[in-house]
Amino acid sequence: MFDEDEIISKLNEEKNLNEVAQELNISVLEAHKKIMALKNGGMVFKKIIYDDGNINYYIKRFPDFYKTNTAELRVKNHFDLSAMLISDTHFGNSLANMDYLDKIYNYCKDCDIHIIINGGDLIDGSFNRESQDICDPLKQLEYVIKNHPFDANILNLICLGNHDFSLYKSGIDIKKAIEISRSDLIPLGYGLGIINVENDQFFVRHQIPEYNFEQINGKFILEGHKHKMAFTDEGDGFLINIPTLSDLTLGKHELPGAVRMDLFFDEDGNINSGRFEQFIYNGKMCTVNETLLNFNLNHEMIYEKDVRPKLKIKKYEYNGLSQTEKFYKRLEKKKEF
Repeated sequence: MFDEDEIISKLNEEKNLNEVAQELNISVLEAHKKIMALKNGGMVFKKIIYDDGNINYYIKRFPDFYKTNTAELRVKNHFDLSAMLISDTHFGNSLANMDYLDKIYNYCKDCDIHIIINGGDLIDGSFNRESQDICDPLKQLEYVIKNHPFDANILNLICLGNHDFSLYKSGIDIKKAIEISRSDLIPLGYGLGIINVENDQFFVRHQIPEYNFEQINGKFILEGHKHKMAFTDEGDGFLINIPTLSDLTLGKHELPGAVRMDLFFDEDGNINSGRFEQFIYNGKMCTVNETLLNFNLNHEMIYEKDVRPKLKIKKYEYNGLSQTEKFYKRLEKKKEF
């Protein structure tokens, strides 16, 4: 029987997840499962993500408002953050391609990048534009949990999109399923994620027809859903659309791709500029665009309560949690992780 006091002791010593696993001689994913078991048992943690690919779970001593869509990201050198931007992988669709994601991981390892930000539609869900190799959304989710690349030093921050949300409407919370199964896949929220970094923040967004978020002004926003790269200067803010990392492209001139993002901070910890390198896949990974941007952003913090969505779905459209309970039990029986 595993002694939970050992895990708690390591967390009290402020060991990160990799250190906990190493010192207890268990895998990182097993250590993550033990911590999630403590969380499900009522223990409250504050999760801090670092740009070197580590996670710390700090045991909270005082209550506060639970942030379901917010990630706290710390930059080790305090001046620049490097991350890869991907979106709309649509796993389960016949035009999805896990090999593209493998190439992203190889690039990250070669360039010492530890953060991948996903703009949404991780899976294809219950509706699709093309044919599906995996028609059952539950099996799509299981496929991702089992086959998504893993590296102990690479973390994925995922804003969930409208195709991911299609599972929720049938009673399956993909956010919870991923969170308890993979330490490296960190779901933010449905339609919107807030990433607090240094003394500033940026947002990751994906359109969900059933949600209507409050307008976000004066901020830096990354957005999935449109399947193509675009820059939009909004005057008091800036929007970047992330291309699809799949063959579900729009138009014959569009190709699957990704973006390397390097954000730079001033001495007060505020985002003041960025470098963005767009890659496409045409047999190999090619740079097609490199842009340097200076930002004039509003650095006043925005909180979840300020941008809460108004649901357009009637409560009776949700089918309860019976399927969810069955799915989580199936996950617990899996031996893959």
